Amino acid sequence: MRITLRDYESSDAPRLVELANNENVSQFLIYTFPYPYTMEDANWWISVGSHDNGTITKAIEYDGAFIGTVGITPQVGWKSHTAEIGYWLGEDFWGRGIATEALKLMTEHAFSEGVRGKLFAPVLAPNRASARVLEKNGYLLEGVLKNEVIKNGQMFDILHYAKLRT
Repeated sequence: MRITLRDYESSDAPRLVELANNENVSQFLIYTFPYPYTMEDANWWISVGSHDNGTITKAIEYDGAFIGTVGITPQVGWKSHTAEIGYWLGEDFWGRGIATEALKLMTEHAFSEGVRGKLFAPVLAPNRASARVLEKNGYLLEGVLKNEVIKNGQMFDILHYAKLRT
């Protein structure tokens, strides 16, 4: 597969809006991922959010085109050895194994740099496709947190996946 991970560039903003301004993309993502997704959101993400507070976020390229994002957010305090990992793709690129490959590359990067001892990913329970991406990469289901979040007025269980650095 022809996937690369790279830093964001300011020229990515229009494509970011095109991909992210999709209710199907945003429906299972963290509450800070806005919908509708505007040019202002994209410019803030590229200039601040993608690397704020030690976050490492990469644009996913497939055949040379920007199609999504993968990133890790370091935790602090007694969880400073951990980081949350997350990803999303534009809807046209779902079901091709791209997210699986991008997660593999970011997991390897995080562990090879020695930045974390444990990566974890909270997944809204209905998002079976995302759970499968994690499972294909050796992430294990550590637990189910019942009625853990509210998104768009609906309560969801969280599937808590994790992978330890070996």
